Amino acid sequence: MRIRLLVIIVLVSLQLSAGSWAQTGVKLAAGQSLSVAASSAGIDTLLSGGPAAWNQIAAKHVALNRTPPLYDTDEPATLEIPSVDVRVARTGGKLLVQLTWRDATHDAVTLAEVPNTPPETRFRKVQTEADDRFFDAAAIMFPEKAGTGAIAPSLQMGDAEHPVAIYYWNATRGPMLMQAQGRSTTRRTGKTFPASGSYQNGQWSVIFQLPDLPAGTTVAFAVWNGGQKDRDGRKYFSVWQVLE
Repeated sequence: MRIRLLVIIVLVSLQLSAGSWAQTGVKLAAGQSLSVAASSAGIDTLLSGGPAAWNQIAAKHVALNRTPPLYDTDEPATLEIPSVDVRVARTGGKLLVQLTWRDATHDAVTLAEVPNTPPETRFRKVQTEADDRFFDAAAIMFPEKAGTGAIAPSLQMGDAEHPVAIYYWNATRGPMLMQAQGRSTTRRTGKTFPASGSYQNGQWSVIFQLPDLPAGTTVAFAVWNGGQKDRDGRKYFSVWQVLE
């Protein structure tokens, strides 16, 4: 009888705990906060990558994880890019984010522009057919319902109730605004955003202009290494960080 009573108490406690987590969202570990600096530099100055402006802003060293193999044709990939340095500035009613990371190879080519790219209508995203070329890229993901108290969605591109916005930059195509409501649902919106990228001395520096996201918003980062044949969901990714 005592054992049965103990089991009931444990089950009830787990249910209450699960309910609490469902209301408050994903519990984030200590150290996952991301400082936002109020910058006196203008948006254009920060977007141009002016080192004097960005060097005054403290960088956070954010660890990156490697996704497991997604396709049968995937080759094993080592952790060549273990981290990304993140600087965040608020100015002119916008949020500017600089991502810098070490990459031994510069994977980018010049392709013809794709004018008026329409939004994707596929329900499920499939593996790219362009499997003979791979480019460096980076992205920032955050909940479409941003703000303090908002639930941190699944890192696997959110879900139907908690969609995410993805600000994606590609070394060949440039910036593209995407949206997702769960794994394999990522699609282009047909919109773009201001961004800039440069590669010098084995290091990428990419700057994104985001909306003026409020404190408490969760953001996550991703990097694709063309030299490792990264594309689609084959990439490096961070856990959620919370804007201060």
